Amino acid sequence: MLVGALGALGIALGSGSALGNGPAERVTIPVAGDQFVCEDATYTITSGSIQIVEHEGESASGNENFTFTITPRNVVAVDGDGNVVSIRGASWGGGSFNAKQETGVLTFTDKFQIIQQGSGTVDNVNSTFHITFVNGNVKEFDFGTCETPG
Repeated sequence: MLVGALGALGIALGSGSALGNGPAERVTIPVAGDQFVCEDATYTITSGSIQIVEHEGESASGNENFTFTITPRNVVAVDGDGNVVSIRGASWGGGSFNAKQETGVLTFTDKFQIIQQGSGTVDNVNSTFHITFVNGNVKEFDFGTCETPG
């Protein structure tokens, strides 16, 4: 799911000033077959899609920025025992780059809840990655029980 989303993001960012400072772009991608691999279970998506909203901008001086948000739309999955779950949450990423100083920042977050009717949240994705291109500062946190689908 995330790889597909990042691919769509790459296409949009690669289109240059055609999208620069324009309205946000939206795309919907089916995700049946993708899997959330967790510590104690694997959830295979049986139906639903993700919506990707992306935007980029560029200033007259050459500074650039981008942001994207990925949200599940009616995503249903099943675990190895046949339990049906729904996926809620979002993935967000963004960054900015200063052309004069050749510096920038990037941040990516994945926050998803895997919810079973009658049981509540049974697993989750909870990760954040941040890098600052000034001093090489990299922070990565993962407090979840699952990985976002590749």
